[in-house]
Amino acid sequence: MNKPVFKKVTVIGVGLLGGSIGLALKAADERIAVTGVGRRKSSLDRAMDAGVIDEATLSTAEGVAGSDMVVLATPLGAYECHLSVIRDSLDRRAVVTDVGSTKSVSVRLAEAILGAGGPFVGSHPMAGSERRGVQFARADLFIGATCIITPTTNTRPAALRKTERFWKMLGAQTVGMTPASHDRAVARVSHLPHILAAMIVAIQRNAELGLAGRGFLDTTRIASGDPEMWREIILTNRRPLLTAIDAADEQLMRIRDLVETGDARGIERYLASAKKRRDKLLARQLKQW
Repeated sequence: MNKPVFKKVTVIGVGLLGGSIGLALKAADERIAVTGVGRRKSSLDRAMDAGVIDEATLSTAEGVAGSDMVVLATPLGAYECHLSVIRDSLDRRAVVTDVGSTKSVSVRLAEAILGAGGPFVGSHPMAGSERRGVQFARADLFIGATCIITPTTNTRPAALRKTERFWKMLGAQTVGMTPASHDRAVARVSHLPHILAAMIVAIQRNAELGLAGRGFLDTTRIASGDPEMWREIILTNRRPLLTAIDAADEQLMRIRDLVETGDARGIERYLASAKKRRDKLLARQLKQW
């Protein structure tokens, strides 16, 4: 039997994404030892009971010792503390990656602490849920998902290859982008939709909400995401998100003009164009799955 690609992987932050990484690693190769690092023993105990991790520790330094791969799966606000701790505890060939939703800030921070040309390679798996917690972790969460990897001119080729291999092993398809281009893209396809979902809920009168059906709930599902996490995402990607909001405003004014003038053909063309683009995207994703 071939040797495991990774002997030990440490996941810092064993919530939905961190827990799903643990389960996906075990599904890919049960010989891989998965260590979970967390702030609360109770959370780590739940992860152990669920078979997400093999060992648990409250000490970041102890958790990363001997690891081939370290994954930051905490809110971005905790990165600086963890990176500072692991700097002197990492093995020489270890690679550090993350699952953060904004990349310019996280990559810049990691390179400042661990060194340019150091072990860090930014990652962002486009997978998740409005739910949080290890109890919602799934071994198949990353299968067919796109994982955006954001190397810089400082990134070591060996570290990049190891990161790509890691995500492919979990079932993801990797795409390379610069941190800045990543942030511009996800501002439109991820961050803006969350804001729009929240806005749709916010404009409803209480009496009208009681009339909402399945379509309303489907459209606004992501508005149930953790507010603290999304506050952090929004504030760390402000400029690209402001551009995306301006683009959404232009589209809203365009459809408003069509409605105001009663342009039936224009309304139908607008809706048909959106339907065609979404149907094409859905067909491509179903083919990948």
